[in-house]
Amino acid sequence: MNRALWRKAFSDIWVQLLISSLFLTGFSWLFLWLLSLFKADFAVALLKAMPGFMQRMLGFPIPDLATPTGWISIVFVHIVILLVCGGWAVGRGSNPICGEIGRGTMDLLVTLPVWRPTLIVIPAVAATLGAALLAASIMLGIALGLKTVEIPKEVSLLQFTPGAINLFSMIFCLTGITTLLSSISHDRWRTIAMAVGLYLVSLIIETICRVWPAGAWLHYCNFLCTFKPQELIALGDNSLSTQVIYNAVLLGIGLFCYAAGAVIFSRRDIPTAR
Repeated sequence: MNRALWRKAFSDIWVQLLISSLFLTGFSWLFLWLLSLFKADFAVALLKAMPGFMQRMLGFPIPDLATPTGWISIVFVHIVILLVCGGWAVGRGSNPICGEIGRGTMDLLVTLPVWRPTLIVIPAVAATLGAALLAASIMLGIALGLKTVEIPKEVSLLQFTPGAINLFSMIFCLTGITTLLSSISHDRWRTIAMAVGLYLVSLIIETICRVWPAGAWLHYCNFLCTFKPQELIALGDNSLSTQVIYNAVLLGIGLFCYAAGAVIFSRRDIPTAR
């Protein structure tokens, strides 16, 4: 029976996973190609010409950000990357419960001779493997870019591994949060709206913290407080202990939400599909 659930879990994700992976690989390569069109002196001048508040939004000293490593690190926080990865997390987190309820298939699934939380655990494992593949796709795009695009200074691909791991941890965390929201709802679109709203509010709070020093305390009021891929790559404290702490916070939040969602789901009634 579990084998059938595993097949179902991967059949539910493979289309989105394939499209998202190819897109992230292509976009990462394209990002490096576009960066190769800018000269180093021009890049520094462009950054210095930005208004003060925009420079604070960057979060790092201009000399550090204007290096090839600094430029490439932007790909991990680029809005396109965040939208694709966020879409994966929200889509996968909202599907196992609300998605099945909306399709009218949950009534059948809960009658199977399996422990009810298994219906969350198996899709969660599939979504986690998918999140790892998305992060690896970005690394593949960067690797292809470093091989095919002329970079002013030699850059090692391994420098970006901490950023990819931190991005994976964020995707895992958001998927867990969405699963928790899904466990207390029966409408998938409502769950998606709540998860996307929380994600966007967290991104906005992080931006406010950078441009408004007095509001730095808001940094600890959102789950993205330890999503710092650029800092972990080379532009800040990228020690092993910092990497472990930052990723452990995101993974811990995700695991807690998954566990809470499984407990709620195991005790709730299954409404009739509308």
